[in-house]
Amino acid sequence: MIVPFPVRLALRDLRSGLAGLSVFFACIILGTAAVAAIGSLSEGVRRGIESEGQPLLGGDIEIAVPHRQLAESELRYLKRFGDVGVVATLRAMAGRNGKHALIEIKAIDQNYPLYGRIQLAGAVDLGSALSSEHGRHGVAADPLLADRLGLKLKDELQIGETQLELRAYVEREPDRIGDGFALGPRVLMSEAALSDTGLLKPGSIVSWRYRLRLFNPDAHAEIAQRINRDFPETGWRVRTRQDAAPGLARYFDRVSLFLTLIGVSSLLVGGVGIANSVATFIGRRRRQIALLRVLGASARTVFAVYLCEVMILAAVAIVLAAALGYLLPLAISVVFGHLLPVPIRHGLYLKPLAVAAVLAVLTTLLFSLWPLAHAKEIAPIEIIRQPRTVAFARPRPGDLLLLLLIAAALIVTGFIAFDDPRLVLWYVLGVATSFPLLLGLGLSLVALARRIPKPANAALRFALSNLYRPGASTLSVTLSLGLGLTLLLTLTLIDRSLTRELRSALPVNAPSFYFINVPGKDKQRFLSALDEEQGISAVVTAPMLRGRITMVNSTPASAVSAAPGGAWALRGDRGLTYSDAVPPGSTIVAGAWWAKDYAGPPLVSFTADVAEAIGLRLGDTVTVNVFGRELTATVASLRHVDWRSLAMNFVMVFSPNALRAAPHANLVTISLPPEREALLLNRIAAAFPTVTAISVKDALAVAGAVLEKLLLGIRSMSALTILSGLLVLAGALFTSLSARTYDAVVLKIYGATRAQLLFVFSVEFLMLGLATGLFAILAGSLAAWAVTRFLLEIPFDFSVSATIPGVALSMLVTLAAGLAGVWKALGKAPAALLRED
Repeated sequence: MIVPFPVRLALRDLRSGLAGLSVFFACIILGTAAVAAIGSLSEGVRRGIESEGQPLLGGDIEIAVPHRQLAESELRYLKRFGDVGVVATLRAMAGRNGKHALIEIKAIDQNYPLYGRIQLAGAVDLGSALSSEHGRHGVAADPLLADRLGLKLKDELQIGETQLELRAYVEREPDRIGDGFALGPRVLMSEAALSDTGLLKPGSIVSWRYRLRLFNPDAHAEIAQRINRDFPETGWRVRTRQDAAPGLARYFDRVSLFLTLIGVSSLLVGGVGIANSVATFIGRRRRQIALLRVLGASARTVFAVYLCEVMILAAVAIVLAAALGYLLPLAISVVFGHLLPVPIRHGLYLKPLAVAAVLAVLTTLLFSLWPLAHAKEIAPIEIIRQPRTVAFARPRPGDLLLLLLIAAALIVTGFIAFDDPRLVLWYVLGVATSFPLLLGLGLSLVALARRIPKPANAALRFALSNLYRPGASTLSVTLSLGLGLTLLLTLTLIDRSLTRELRSALPVNAPSFYFINVPGKDKQRFLSALDEEQGISAVVTAPMLRGRITMVNSTPASAVSAAPGGAWALRGDRGLTYSDAVPPGSTIVAGAWWAKDYAGPPLVSFTADVAEAIGLRLGDTVTVNVFGRELTATVASLRHVDWRSLAMNFVMVFSPNALRAAPHANLVTISLPPEREALLLNRIAAAFPTVTAISVKDALAVAGAVLEKLLLGIRSMSALTILSGLLVLAGALFTSLSARTYDAVVLKIYGATRAQLLFVFSVEFLMLGLATGLFAILAGSLAAWAVTRFLLEIPFDFSVSATIPGVALSMLVTLAAGLAGVWKALGKAPAALLRED
């Protein structure tokens, strides 16, 4: 095998050592390993969901039916395919000794679970835990309920209209993830116990799910299609084990994509370190390059030799990073696997590793070609020169075109590799804006330092001149730390805005409680009970049903191509209501409301954002399945709803004649002073045991806790970007080490002490850190404002206390890294350097 001459020469040159390329190695490994590990972990979670689809779903197929149980004929149809298990879920109140708490009831039959195993504490098995003994049904509950109500095993608690006995604690449910978002502790009970609670009233918000353990599990897809074909108008939502946890899968996909992009950010930040390292490497090889030119090597040959060296080293770094990307998910699953809601199926997944490798190769080429191009400009005369700085020559038109092509390839790879082109587009725009701005910041600092009046103090004057002298690290520091700090401050401010919106910035008129399942016959008695309480205001009532959109015009809902912002409205069941007037908090933006005595064909009003997302216009029709019956209504108006007010409102509001005859319960919201909430909750729960109270404050606390976990992972990844910036900063300072050593020696000859030199360098680094930190505050605030204003649609909350630590961090990091880099220069003896010259 004939090895090309540039490759042979590159391999020989590499034997002489890799001085100056340690940061190059570290930058590639860190960024590439992050992208590979996140991608592999995401794929492992996805494969875990797929492999555990049966226990996560609770069967091979699940049929969800809102409000009603299946008829005997429908059950017989399902039993033709396999064993059937029944699960009913609803929210209710549990009480003991005057204390009450919101719970999530899960009523099961004797076949539960069809797949997997439930883990209990305090009972031999599930059957004995839920059986009826001495006239009392047993329940198994989340230990959190025992903490809230002061319960212990064998204690009684009231749910609905009956007393039950706590016989076991639920430690793990195989299908917990498939049950969706929970606002309260889980309570397992039998179907008979649920019937005795009195919670199953006409219009009660309860979801019935029928799960199939098929005689032929491999035919789950075909059987699901057959069920949909045989029962097209029942409103059933049919899922298979391949779609066991769609919400969780979407969540992990979104989070992993976002974290991957942060990993790509660390790779791009590390690109500056790659450029500095390659520039240092070429600077140290100037005499060798000049010697090659003297011996007749062309500029193109020189360029090819050192490009081969860089790419050989990059290949080694990428292989090591890929190995880390494969091993890190395994370590995460071993250490934290028990904390994750789904199993991680570890394996060698080529796609995430390949994506990370391609991104690393393109990033290496993008940031190394410019300093490598400088090797072509080194003339033979350089063999007798010894410059102290590393220069970046302006690239030739051909080199510039090549750089633009590589950047375009990097962008195209992002769009191909990741599934959300909209997010990738925003990311590309952000990076394309950040780098020129940071470069402009560095150039502005250089120009400002050159033009401002020179201070009288010699040390300050020298520190200021260090910002614009040849080979200064000003541009490298602003590029390396600027992007990482901007990302960190952006996330900090978004976190603060979200936290304030969810926890401490509730609208003044936000309700305190939502009361659901208020029966129509008890509505007036319930409202009268509220009137007797002190401090209650803003009592709002509305009828409430649940239904599923099955058709949009003549298109099945499953076939509608909806925008991401409104696709959720076509998945699962939605809350429905009817009203003869525009609901409070809604504003008509198109069309008109129906008359109070309207008696024509059914009409519906949609929120404008959801209508736009699913392509609805005035005059279009929507078909909704309610209690197994199809209801087709014409879109009469579009509304704008301020959801942030948390007032009662619905995506779909029908004309009264469309739904008034359907069995339904009522939804009631109230507002009252916080100090009276607990007292009211206990009184209402005792007087109306079948009515469920949901505290808005507690619901927001649950949502905030979920958000906090998400932000913790994002902050951890943003810290990775900062670490990349530190590596780049170290590389930038190492690049200028020779010049700094020379300057320090010359100043020592003229009488400068180590303390004076330390002061000079400290002032320089502090000025760089301060400027970078202030820029990060400005850019991070603008980015956070844009995200909160246009994507999250919540008020932006700027905080000085949240941003000042960022500036302090920037100054501290720059100072520490800078002094660590020049410490060797401060200790260099003048005689040693003079002998070298």
